[in-house]
Amino acid sequence: MIVNQKKFAIIDIETTGGYARRDKITEIAILQYFDGQLAGEYTTLINPERSIPPEITRITGITDKMVESAPKFYEVAREIILRTEDCVFVAHNVHFDYEFIRAEFQQLGYSFTRQKMCTLQLSRRYFRGLSSYSLGNLIAHFSISVSARHRALEDCRATLFLLERIIEVQRDSGLDAGILVKSGILASKLPAALSADVIGKLPNEPGIYTMLDKASYPVYIGKSKRIRERVMQHFNGEGPKLSKMLQTVCKIEYQITGNELVASLLESQLIRQHKPEINKALRKKTHSFLLTCSKSAQEYMQFSVKEAFWLEQDDIILSHYPTRLAAKKVIDGIIARHELCTNVNSGIDGGSPCSMYHINLCGGACVRKESPQEYNVRFDEARCEIQAVFSEDFIVVTKASAAQQQYAIVVENGFVRRLGLISQSDQKPDLKQIEHLAAFEGNAETNRMLKNYLSKEPEDCLVYPIKINLPDSQESNATRAIRR
Repeated sequence: MIVNQKKFAIIDIETTGGYARRDKITEIAILQYFDGQLAGEYTTLINPERSIPPEITRITGITDKMVESAPKFYEVAREIILRTEDCVFVAHNVHFDYEFIRAEFQQLGYSFTRQKMCTLQLSRRYFRGLSSYSLGNLIAHFSISVSARHRALEDCRATLFLLERIIEVQRDSGLDAGILVKSGILASKLPAALSADVIGKLPNEPGIYTMLDKASYPVYIGKSKRIRERVMQHFNGEGPKLSKMLQTVCKIEYQITGNELVASLLESQLIRQHKPEINKALRKKTHSFLLTCSKSAQEYMQFSVKEAFWLEQDDIILSHYPTRLAAKKVIDGIIARHELCTNVNSGIDGGSPCSMYHINLCGGACVRKESPQEYNVRFDEARCEIQAVFSEDFIVVTKASAAQQQYAIVVENGFVRRLGLISQSDQKPDLKQIEHLAAFEGNAETNRMLKNYLSKEPEDCLVYPIKINLPDSQESNATRAIRR
């Protein structure tokens, strides 16, 4: 594909503010650029159906009076579709213009989708060494003639000038012209402040990655078996999460862990520590309610949900949940899957059948068809499925990225309490080796990560009891439990 055979729609908009989901378009300009020639020009003011802030009027010169009789967006929507159809959508900081136009179409019930190219990203690549790549600075650098800055048509013409210069530089390099479009579309999927080179240098190994804003504050933290692939998946997606990333991410830091388990644990710890805006699901998790089990007066085991200060001495803590309802749903599911008795679990001892007994989804403990001993065997199987608080202390040793080191994960008093690197050795780790490890605030969620990972019996993990002096042949109950 030769670049002058490609169809481009160079676009610029003016708006009432900087947020596509809140603000509206006040002006749009579209230059159609086909086969290296200007093929069409379109511009119009748009009535945003709201007042324009004074600061925006000061910048653009567009007043409420000017847009009062202008068409509304729905009246020009068809024109925009026709003039951008089969074209690459080109703009300076393309995410801004594209997201506003897409948001306007979404409100009309139409999905607007175009391939994008960003002259800001391309300028970073082809005009290296400038102090700033804002449109204003590039206009000054190239002495582009502009009669009215921050008006859509004039900014659109300046953007077309940049596109033509980029094409010229690319041609002079002797490369196939089609590379410009392909690489430009790829680069335009990234935040404006992030170059494709940064993504290309990310490792494709297990670890954690942190997306930071211009103040170096984490806005998103993630983990993956292959960091580079996962980061690119983020920028190939869509939705509010991607929009936030495109607006805020300026750089990406990473830490190779050598295995997925440590990456998962560190991700959880860092999210709780930094509370990144985009990690809302994990950021809001608390563990205020306890799922426990105890034995009834009739010797049947039963589940219950309690707050910590209501615990009885005989209660066994199985897991933590953010709400009472969340814990109750887990109990209902486990009772159904293991055909336990709802009456027994609710403490009803009238000898009458429960609702599940009539449809053969209860073993019959409610009518004493099943003894406490028989019932408790099945209850214990169900308990092991959801237990997220370890009953014994142990150490997990797993590989790290460095050849002479390995990670030690220390479980004490039910949760992961320490995590860090130790020297690689074929021997069981000595307690003195783990004293220097960093403290780790484990919870039910990190316990589930550990239990699920070890249940797969990975070859890169060894599990040792805390009591190092136990014989090699004596495996701890904790080891057997987490491998079930």
